[in-house]
Amino acid sequence: MLLETDSGPLYFESHGDGRPVVFVSGWAMSCECWRPAVAMLKRSYRCLIYDSRGVARSQPSSVNAGFTIEDHAEDLHYLLEASGIYDATIVAHELGSLIAAVDADRHPQDLNSLVVVSPRRGFSQDDVRNLAVFTPASLALRELAAYPLLRNLVARRFRRAPQPYRDRLFEDFAELSPRAAYETALSASTGEAAMILDALIERTTTPVLFVCGEKDQKGADEARRLFSLSKAGKLATMRGSGFLPMLEYRRQFAKLVGDFVLAQREPDRRPILRF
Repeated sequence: MLLETDSGPLYFESHGDGRPVVFVSGWAMSCECWRPAVAMLKRSYRCLIYDSRGVARSQPSSVNAGFTIEDHAEDLHYLLEASGIYDATIVAHELGSLIAAVDADRHPQDLNSLVVVSPRRGFSQDDVRNLAVFTPASLALRELAAYPLLRNLVARRFRRAPQPYRDRLFEDFAELSPRAAYETALSASTGEAAMILDALIERTTTPVLFVCGEKDQKGADEARRLFSLSKAGKLATMRGSGFLPMLEYRRQFAKLVGDFVLAQREPDRRPILRF
């Protein structure tokens, strides 16, 4: 389905019935990364997935569209409002956690609980400078595959994803709006959204589940740091998994999320879990 906005269309899908679980993808990734988990979770919950503006089917964006973390957060809120969803469990991957945090900061009615998957604080200034060289708006990303920097960046992100999801993520990346890729990374590099996420986790009693892969060192380090700030957090480290635990170990991941949503009715401690 397409939701029309002033900045362009937003592609989304809603599956199942029950308590709402909303999935927010990471940088330059389509909602296809969530499909295996949603196939299992939709039996008990209402699952909403969508492509961020400028990604996959959420194109073309208007010439005046912005691609800051704040712009993406307002898209998330607009989509939830249009779908009649509030008090949702938001499951956010990588930079998606920054989008979810800004949305929750601006629209607290949207969030009931949060699942942070393979988190990152943003992009470094060096990464953004490199992207500025390789993603001018006049070029399609598929034409830049010969550049080692971009090829290695994509390969690192998707190399552990099983088929057919790996090919679909590569295809969606190839069709990505270069302006969306660059401007989102630039916004994430300022650190402002990361500070909002830190503040949200520090002050809130909203339950938070941090999920990281054992082989994703950056994600594991950041998940542990965020967990240390949390008053109501749980940390789950998935053995053998890397950057994409929702694809690499989809059954275990879906069970983690499903159990977490179900447990919101009951108080719990803060154990560190390993799977």
